[in-house]
Amino acid sequence: MERDWRVRDISNCDLELLPEVFSWPKLCSQSEAIERLAFMGTLEDSVVKDALSKTPREIHSLPLSIRIENIESSALKLPWWIDLEKPNSLLPGLFETGHIFQMIGIETNDSILLVGPRGNWWTEIILHMGVKKITILEIDDVRREVLQNRWESLRLDIVAKALNCDIEWCGLEYIDNKNDILLDKVIITGGLTTIPTNLLSKIDMNGQIWAPIGSNNSTVLQKITKEEFGEIRCQHITLWNVDMLDRYSENILCGSSVFERNIIKNSIEESPEATREAWLHANDNPIRDRLGPESLLEIIKEVWNTSDILLETDNISLKDSIAKDLFKMGHVLQKIGVFRIAAEHHGMSYLLSPSAEAACYLGMTYSIDNQDSLAWQRKAIETDPNFGEAWNEIGEILMKKDDVKNAVNWFREAIASKNYSKRWVAYTNLTRSQIELEQDISAFFTAQKAVELFPENKELTELLFYLGEDLV
Repeated sequence: MERDWRVRDISNCDLELLPEVFSWPKLCSQSEAIERLAFMGTLEDSVVKDALSKTPREIHSLPLSIRIENIESSALKLPWWIDLEKPNSLLPGLFETGHIFQMIGIETNDSILLVGPRGNWWTEIILHMGVKKITILEIDDVRREVLQNRWESLRLDIVAKALNCDIEWCGLEYIDNKNDILLDKVIITGGLTTIPTNLLSKIDMNGQIWAPIGSNNSTVLQKITKEEFGEIRCQHITLWNVDMLDRYSENILCGSSVFERNIIKNSIEESPEATREAWLHANDNPIRDRLGPESLLEIIKEVWNTSDILLETDNISLKDSIAKDLFKMGHVLQKIGVFRIAAEHHGMSYLLSPSAEAACYLGMTYSIDNQDSLAWQRKAIETDPNFGEAWNEIGEILMKKDDVKNAVNWFREAIASKNYSKRWVAYTNLTRSQIELEQDISAFFTAQKAVELFPENKELTELLFYLGEDLV
């Protein structure tokens, strides 16, 4: 009589026969990440590429109390400001940054206004593109002072002087200032609901304003060009889901009716605890500051919210939190087909905080061959024997190797695992294995269970119908 496979019995699944893991992929350097973007065709502008290569992203973020090698090359957003509730408190990723600067097309000797600098990283990138002047408009007085101090502490004031670039720091009063120098390009990194008309008089003929315009739900990066005879052309470029600027700032920039500013002093002071909180929550909103079509943003949001690592939620360590974010980002990259970079995120996640989830998904994305994939699934089970997905993955690999009889044992252990959110997958695989072994009666009852767990799957329903007809 066939045993009840809901009861665990791993005697027929010998982990010792599977290959072992000896090394795994980790995050690459920023320079290598930039080279990859170029290789994939997403970074074609040599000037932008060179500027990105000269500007390390991590040094412009808040200090990280733990050592995470090459965190700057990850697709995660990094906090530069302690209060994430404030607009533009994050450093976007290399992909978004490279894409935006390529679209803007900054030229040598341009005069640039950067509204909402997002730390000093984007300012330094612009500096290395050979411009003659950068005006940085940081709305918050406290943040502006902090940025100036950081700029000088990194000796970037000396770099700017050596490159013959004039750096000016200002607040919203800049809008009313008379300036003889007309701007070539204005870059606004915070969301507006309408065109910043008060900046049109400050750009030269054929000058451009690049601004995300929309609402809290969606902002579109627009290119606003001043043409001959005072004509203004607006061109929608792509979705860029950014934080909205406050109403007072928007009214100043856009020439709307002005109301009295509500001055709020910073309630959060820089401290190790505040910095830790910023790192803990920098990636809570997966599509914040993400760039791309709506379909891509929806994928990111869906995958991020449905993938997780089982960790204690109380007093989670910073290392575990970042490991969790790296795993989720790896899962996103895996879903959109960027497998090598996905594997590096999973690998770094496992290195920081070993989890069965990271090991299992690493086996799916980094498998050079079946042996490599089997090794990582073994590692996943050794990390958490109750993680059902790894048992199922081993069964699938054995099926591909035509070792169906052995695969059945692994599918059964997947079904009996306590930690498995997609148990119907193992039931389905077991059904197909039993069909191949001509165990039609067992296959029928197994298929019934699969349909119970996933009734909306038409393929499963058809399979059950086919098996039932066959038995009749």
